[in-house]
Amino acid sequence: MLVGSLDLTHLTNQSLGRVPGRTSRGTEPAARPTLILCHSPLVGPATWSEVGSVLRERGWPVVIPSLLAARDGPPPLWRHFVQSAAAAATGPPAEVVLVGHSGAGPLLPQIGALLRPRNRGYVFVDAGLPHPTEPTPIAPPEFLAQLRALATGDRLPPWSQWWGEDAMRSLLPDDALRARVTAELPSLPLAYFEEAVPAATWWPDAPCGYLWFSEPYASAASEAQARGWPVAHLPGHHLHLLTNPGAVADALVQLLERG
Repeated sequence: MLVGSLDLTHLTNQSLGRVPGRTSRGTEPAARPTLILCHSPLVGPATWSEVGSVLRERGWPVVIPSLLAARDGPPPLWRHFVQSAAAAATGPPAEVVLVGHSGAGPLLPQIGALLRPRNRGYVFVDAGLPHPTEPTPIAPPEFLAQLRALATGDRLPPWSQWWGEDAMRSLLPDDALRARVTAELPSLPLAYFEEAVPAATWWPDAPCGYLWFSEPYASAASEAQARGWPVAHLPGHHLHLLTNPGAVADALVQLLERG
């Protein structure tokens, strides 16, 4: 069953995202949960736009929150990102499944806590995992020195500039798509990367799944598998959700329907 269980290998129509079917009376189809597609604070909602379109075409309700307006709030900044994501999901009364890419991963339990009791589960997509018993650093300590070297004053350049223009072009060869994505990349305060998300001691409070593309997230996928979650691997790069949205949507649906 959904709440209080990590077993996604035998899901029922009452579980995470199962495709609607006839009820026991054979009259009304069960409703699909709304998928809340959360982008990393380092990028913008365009990263989910292609996958969101595919999922909508296939009959899944989708909400893609924008975290961009929350970037200039007072510290701790992670709290504003969480509140923005949860606020975007407060409209429809439907149950929801939280889907987080990259840096949105550690924020998902906090978002889920604001959406109780509607939250039915979590899917992490090439994302870091939150720690249930201790704070989760936004940036690993060994990476902070590199970030401080990149900063100008108290802010970092947009994510696309961290690795150079050629790296972004290799990820997103299509000029129009790359321009659309980079146009909304924020310049975040360095202080955000020095924050830590508090321990989510209540989590996991709903079933979880993991979808990974790129090698840096292999260890997180292994950890998810060790926890008994369903794990899917779609070989690709970190922004595979933009360059192969159909395959990513397929993989997400398969995770949601696995049973």
